[in-house]
Amino acid sequence: MLSDHDLQQVYLQYKAEITRYLARFVSNAEDAEDMAQECFIRLMKASIMIAEDKIFPYLRRTARNMAIDAFRKQSRVGRQAVKAEIVAFHRDTSDMEMKESIEEIVSLVKNRDHRQILELRLIHGYTVKETAALVNKSEGLVRTSLFHAMKRIRTDLIS
Repeated sequence: MLSDHDLQQVYLQYKAEITRYLARFVSNAEDAEDMAQECFIRLMKASIMIAEDKIFPYLRRTARNMAIDAFRKQSRVGRQAVKAEIVAFHRDTSDMEMKESIEEIVSLVKNRDHRQILELRLIHGYTVKETAALVNKSEGLVRTSLFHAMKRIRTDLIS
């Protein structure tokens, strides 16, 4: 463990560089500063002895991991907000508005085959087996098409 004096020296030496490094990943300077301070707190709490020449790489790796965690948390919060909005929208809409919304969402899928399979499954309610028979494709190909269509919709709605 580092002594208080050594920790203070490390903080003064690397604080600006770690903050700049984090600023490249996060949206504002205050978040970068908060995360940089958290890196030093984690260094202070580290139960292992870190060699002097390994302190900066440790701080940089900790900062990188914190930035990744923040990004994941932000994207999770965004997805939850979209889900909540869809649920609220669902309860307050008429059947006509719902159908128009579904058609608008399905129209996000650019591939004609994927869109056709998605419409048959979601709008018309056919099973995978029935959809495969209707479009003259294998069930595996229908599932793959559904996966890619849903992936496209998620990408377009969340971004």
